[in-house]
Amino acid sequence: MSFTDTVWSNAAYAAFLQTLKQLADSKYKAFHERLCKTSGAEILGVRSPETKRIAKEIAKGDAAGFLALAGDTYYEELLIKGFVIAFLKVSLNDKRPLIDGFIPQIDNWAVCDSFCAALKPKRGEEETLYRLCLDYLAKPGEYERRAAIVLLMDHLVTDEYTDRIFTLLAGVQCDCYYVHMAVAWCVQVCFVKNKEKTLDFLRTDALDVQTHNKAIQKITESNRVTQEEKALVCTLKRV
Repeated sequence: MSFTDTVWSNAAYAAFLQTLKQLADSKYKAFHERLCKTSGAEILGVRSPETKRIAKEIAKGDAAGFLALAGDTYYEELLIKGFVIAFLKVSLNDKRPLIDGFIPQIDNWAVCDSFCAALKPKRGEEETLYRLCLDYLAKPGEYERRAAIVLLMDHLVTDEYTDRIFTLLAGVQCDCYYVHMAVAWCVQVCFVKNKEKTLDFLRTDALDVQTHNKAIQKITESNRVTQEEKALVCTLKRV
């Protein structure tokens, strides 16, 4: 079933949910439930290529109609909603009201990270995305702040923004696990893309000991980092 030509109604949405249930994979459901324990919605077990395919079809058609009906009974509903917003062929500024409505609904790392990866800025929208990230870093929610960090990591680790990203990471004050993990992951990505700047950051950063050492662990686990680089980074571990 293709959703590109669907005119969304309650009946059409019910058919959409039925399609998701037909695509469910019980083994993938069990696997994903073990990984994604904070989701308040039921996980059906629809694999990512299928959710992305469906979302792309919806985004080409009556996306507004779908978004008006999109619920959160199932994990995949929320995931597809995020993908539809990300895939819309409009400016980031035009998407902003939809983004602001969506991010507070996120309650797990998987939807957060999938949405952030899909929300790719067009050329010239980098500063708009950066300002969005600043806004969300200032919010109280765990996944609001994680979204900000993952968006920075996915799309703005460049010569222009890396120093600014390090300044933001050093200022993150949060006891939330998924925020700390995002900070560590972002540092690892920065290391892969700019080793010298990241080494300078790790030598002087204001991160708490746990996050600092987690960043070093993630760098040493990367297959894009040489053994010599891993050995060097390990000398910066704190006790």
